[in-house]
Amino acid sequence: MKNQKKSSKICFVVVLDVGTTGIKAFVFDNQCQVKAKAYKKINKARPKKGWVEQDPLEILRVSRFVLRKAIKDSGVDPKKILGMGITNQREATVVWNRKTGKPVYPVIGWEDDRTRAFCNKLKKSHGDFVRERTGLPVDPYFSAGKIRWILQNVSNEDLAFGTLDSWLIWNLCEDNPHFTDETNAARTLLFDICKRKWSDELLALFEVQKEILPCVLPSRSFFGKTRKEVLGFGCLVLAVCGDQQASAYAAIRSQPASCANVTKVTYGTGVFVVQIISHFILLKDFFTTLVPTRKGSGFALEGKIEKSGETVTRFLSDQTKLLAYFESLAKNVDRLIDKLPVRPHKLVLDGGITRSGEVAEIQLKISKIPIQTLPIYDGTALGTAILVLDYLTKSSK
Repeated sequence: MKNQKKSSKICFVVVLDVGTTGIKAFVFDNQCQVKAKAYKKINKARPKKGWVEQDPLEILRVSRFVLRKAIKDSGVDPKKILGMGITNQREATVVWNRKTGKPVYPVIGWEDDRTRAFCNKLKKSHGDFVRERTGLPVDPYFSAGKIRWILQNVSNEDLAFGTLDSWLIWNLCEDNPHFTDETNAARTLLFDICKRKWSDELLALFEVQKEILPCVLPSRSFFGKTRKEVLGFGCLVLAVCGDQQASAYAAIRSQPASCANVTKVTYGTGVFVVQIISHFILLKDFFTTLVPTRKGSGFALEGKIEKSGETVTRFLSDQTKLLAYFESLAKNVDRLIDKLPVRPHKLVLDGGITRSGEVAEIQLKISKIPIQTLPIYDGTALGTAILVLDYLTKSSK
């Protein structure tokens, strides 16, 4: 990876990548090479129209399984594994009891639409207020409405809220730390992304109590140490980052330090266009969000196209339809690119759909912007590994 410092001493880091349809674990060496990878699917339930739920205990079980499998398959001496990072599907919401540690309701997924009526009403009365502080529209996609729904429909005390990173940190680490990072907090509609703190005004709007929220840390931070029984040894959790922001960090670190306005496109379960910006702005058709940068967190614009992974699966047996679908996605990406404040000098691509190389060729043909693909298509895991390595490099100075 460009700009990743070389070292004569080989060490390794572990990354847990919690997706919507499955969970992956990786072992990387300090040159960002994958030594082992494990994957297992997770279930998704739709108990009512528009509702999407997952089992938080299944997510925990599968996370432990893939972590242990990846480490075993790597053959790496645990003494040489110096840190761990977590990257996750954002916005998915889980609430649990602090005393028992048990979830009080299933995970409400980012796709869940049950809070549509409430969000539409709040958007009319306070939409501009919320967007000016969070960079986001009032929408069921984000966490706050889901938290409110759980609090109003589950009678319980001593509750804790988290996105999936918080749930996993609590359960995997010693002493049940209650943390999240800035990139995940920035997707809740409760976090002021300019002040980098939970907003009392937003909490009041969504009727959420501050005491149930996790402590927010930068993405490169010490989040805890895993209990010995999780991996067979204690491992320091040194990075946490939302999935799209993690792949954005991989894109940033693939460029010279002087490069500004890095723009990446992820072709995965969804298609995302993210451009790094120098200051907070609001732009139609984009979310404004936080991403880790070399010097802390910074701002980025994020545009989402649509779900793509399931559609690609349907077209795998028909190459003509598949290529036509890739072209339609690339055209939609190009329309978003045209709306960005700065015309990219290069597009950095990642995501499972880029494996064949055809998407990159089609995107180049349509956008006429030079294309770079990341060394591995799992950009979320790669960016998280680099965050861990950067933390280790900084702490060793």
